[in-house]
Amino acid sequence: MILALTIAGDVFWILALALMASFTLAAWKRIPAGASVPVLWKGLAATRRLPRWAALLTVPTLAFLIGAWLQIESREPGLDLTGALIVLGVRATLAPLLAVLHLGRVQKALVILEAEGALGPPR
Repeated sequence: MILALTIAGDVFWILALALMASFTLAAWKRIPAGASVPVLWKGLAATRRLPRWAALLTVPTLAFLIGAWLQIESREPGLDLTGALIVLGVRATLAPLLAVLHLGRVQKALVILEAEGALGPPR
């Protein structure tokens, strides 16, 4: 039973990371190589920018590291059913939250870059 719960948690993280990778790839193709991508903004005015790689890969990398840590924790030898359910709840909550966070940040950055005329055509 505990193994099934850890596998269910893995599925949440795999889906979340796949969604984040898809968003990142789509945005990567539209943003020119030398463009600075907004990461903080007030309305449609960017207040902080980062290079494309840093802006698009920070949240997925952080999500991967958190997911790996939670995967290790979910396979702890002394974990009982209650602990496994708690870890599953944490994993099932954090995975979609990080995916939605990344989607929102990428979408807002694309809107700002589109308004500035700095985006390439969709591919």
